This record gives sequence, C-alpha cells and structure tokens, in this order.
Amino acid sequence: MEHHHENWSGEESVQDTVLRMLVDKYKPLRTGIVRTADEKLKDAPPPITSETTYPSVRTWKEIANEPLLPAIEGHKPWHTTFRPPSHTSASIKFGNIKPSSTRSFSPLTDERTRRTERELIKRKELANRLTRARESTLDYRLGLRDGRDRRPTRVNPVTLKGWQSLVEDRIEKARMAGAFDKVSGRGQPIARVSEERNPFIAREEFLMNRIVQRSGAAPPWVEVQIELESATNSFRETLRQSWTRRAVRMLTVSQSAATVPSLSLATVATMRDREWENRECSYHNTAIAELNSLVRKYNAMAPYAVRRPYYVREVELEKVYEDCAEEIMRAMREKKEEKSGYSMFISMAKPVPGVDGPVDPASSFGLRALILQWIERLWRKFTGLGQP
Repeated sequence: MEHHHENWSGEESVQDTVLRMLVDKYKPLRTGIVRTADEKLKDAPPPITSETTYPSVRTWKEIANEPLLPAIEGHKPWHTTFRPPSHTSASIKFGNIKPSSTRSFSPLTDERTRRTERELIKRKELANRLTRARESTLDYRLGLRDGRDRRPTRVNPVTLKGWQSLVEDRIEKARMAGAFDKVSGRGQPIARVSEERNPFIAREEFLMNRIVQRSGAAPPWVEVQIELESATNSFRETLRQSWTRRAVRMLTVSQSAATVPSLSLATVATMRDREWENRECSYHNTAIAELNSLVRKYNAMAPYAVRRPYYVREVELEKVYEDCAEEIMRAMREKKEEKSGYSMFISMAKPVPGVDGPVDPASSFGLRALILQWIERLWRKFTGLGQP
C-alpha cells in the first residue's frame, strides 16, 4: 500500500496508456449521482507526503579519483604489456595449391578448337577483302584513283573521332575531284514547303515525313485507302455503264425517235426498272459486301477523323440514277443521229419514178446502187435494226 499513492513523476506506464485509450474509445456509461470535481476532492482529498528522496550527488573530485578499470593488487604501470585487439588480426587464409602437371586435352576437343579458330580466321580475311573491295569500288566511282594505282589500304578507325576524320577526308577529296559539281539544284535556293514552317509539326517528324514521301512509302491505312478507292470506283463505273445501257434500250423500245427531244433531264433521272434491279441484285449485294469488308479493314487502321461509313445498295443505286441522266440523254441523241443517217441512205437508194414493180438496184442505178445496197446490208448487220 505504500506505493499505491505515489506522486506522479511525469511518465505513464504502458498499462495506464492502454487503459486510457480504451476508455477514450469506449466511454463508460454514467451511473449513480453525477458529482463535480470539487465535490470529489472534498470527499477524497489526495494524500500529501512530506518526505522527499533525492539521488546522491557526487563531487568532481570523487569522479576524478574513481579508477576506470578495476585495480590489481601489486600491479605497477611498467608491468603493463600491449596486446593487440582481436579485430586487428588478419582473417585471410592462404591456400596450399599444388602445382598442376601439363594440361592435356582430348584429341576431339583440341581438333574442334583448331577448327573453330581456322573458321574465325577465314571470316576475318573474307570481311577484310569485302571491305577493301567496297572501298576500291567507291574510290573508283568518285574518280579518286584508277585500277593501276595500288596504294596501301587504310585501317578502319575505332573511335568516333577517327570516323569523323575519315568521313571529312573523303568528302573533301570528292569535292576537290568535282563529284558535287553536277548535283541537281546546285547554286539554287532550297525548295521550301509549307509544312516546314508549321509550328505544330516537330522538326524530326517533318524530316521523317519527307523521307517517307520521297521514298514513295505510305502508312498501311493509306494503302488500304487506295485499294478501297479503286474498288469503289470500279463498282460504280460498272453500275453506271449497266444502267445506261438498260435505260437507253428501254427508251429506244418504248418511245420513237421523234419523242426524244421532249425528254427532260428530270424525267430521265426518275426512271426506274425493278426487273433490272432484281436481276442484278445478287451481283450488287456481293460487290457491296466486298466493299464493306475493305471499309472495316480501313477503319481498323485509319485515324478516327478519316474513317468511312459502310456502303448501302439503295444509296448507290439512287446515286447512279442521278449521275447517269446526262449520259443517257447523250446516248439518245446519238441514236437519233444514227437513225437520221440511216434514213438518208435509204432515201438515196429509192427506185426511179414511173417504173412499176421491184427494181433491181444493179440494173437501175449501176455502181452507186450496189454501194448503197452494200452499206445498207452492213448497217442492218451491225445495228440489228429491222426493216424501216
């Protein structure tokens, strides 16, 4: 009990700290009468002890006279001997290696090693010969020496500075020999393009694009775009020719040549033929499916801004109907001119008035009638027209 009410020394034990944390986390419920702090102090005042213990304080003389090491009876300072500490001793162990006898290789391993060395020597010689041949060819093209000049070959440099010196030497010799006198654009201003001054294109990107453009290369999506354009133009051209022939045949059979001038562009553009559409439907669907497969491939590689929609058969047909109106009108005018020319030939081959019955052109008109009759036969054969 004597340590139960000790004065607080400013430190807190671990048990008290844990208990305080638990109490702060989970507040106990208040029970009984709630009293103030003053009432609690009056009922149970804290005990006060008058005895205070202080630690003993030593003087500096006591501390100075206290020996650092325990004293040994009868020991004098001159009896002390030096002993090195344990950490200063060397921990290196020397091995006793016996001298080995002459190394012996098996015949198989020795032969394999010599073969490998011979192959390496042959490869080095071949590489040196190719290098000398390449340098000789380059010198001959630049006109620096001919085949009779056999100057010693120069060893390739090893450092970057040596390579720079070699390159500068070659360029200077080529310039002195006039190798750059016939370069295209020499003495003229350098051609500039608008992309070179574009602040949104980096310099390295511009140079890379120019190299790709000069070499004729293109990104994969551009090549697919060219293929798609070619396939689309081919399909539309085939569709246009097919509908033009069909429309001209329909107008020729259903209307006479006299009604051709009364046709308007709007009337021809509104013409439709369900029979032709049903007959060509399988071809149209197959061609549209191939075009859409190319579009799908193109959209998978192309940027978002240049992607294309899919093709629809009805949309393509409506576009063909509108675009072919002028071509159909032109074809009908040509048909009218051909019929007028045929009528002129027939009028020239009419018999002489006053002669009854069929007249033989050979007896009535002679050579002229024969020529007209031959032209008429050829005309019927190639145009497929019936009797006028």
